[in-house]
Amino acid sequence: MNKQLVIRIVGILLVFLLQVLVCNRIVFWQCATPFVIIYLLLKMPSGVSPYSALTFAFFLGIVTDMFTNTPGLYALALVTAAFVHHYLINAIQYRDRGEESFTPSAAMLGWQGYTIYTTVLTLIFCTVLFCVDSLSFFEPSQLLMRIVGSTALTTLILLAVEWIYKKRG
Repeated sequence: MNKQLVIRIVGILLVFLLQVLVCNRIVFWQCATPFVIIYLLLKMPSGVSPYSALTFAFFLGIVTDMFTNTPGLYALALVTAAFVHHYLINAIQYRDRGEESFTPSAAMLGWQGYTIYTTVLTLIFCTVLFCVDSLSFFEPSQLLMRIVGSTALTTLILLAVEWIYKKRG
């Protein structure tokens, strides 16, 4: 088996376990939860077909839903984020690269582009997740605080991870 494939599979399992076993139990001020599982969509290569991205996001979401007892919640949020992923990458990336496929990173998109990319994808994920989770807009201020707080916390964590990887490599 290819060494790179084994590293990716182990990375997917580690991020998945981190989300299910640790991050889902963390809630700051009852309005911010880190969602590191979105990192798997952020690092999806740009050359992946939209159908493959949607399929990967669906299965990742369904397995996460099984472990967190939230039927379809993560699947819907991840599929929605995966749907936007392709269009977002095309809007942010530079056109004169000559490369057909690349893995999004701060080195490839620049810190400004990568921050926008991370924030928008995380905001879409959190918005869908919390709107479906609440099933009503009865307390819009609490819903908005959860969306903004979780988006900010998740974005900060993901940018810190990217900064550590960039500094290390």
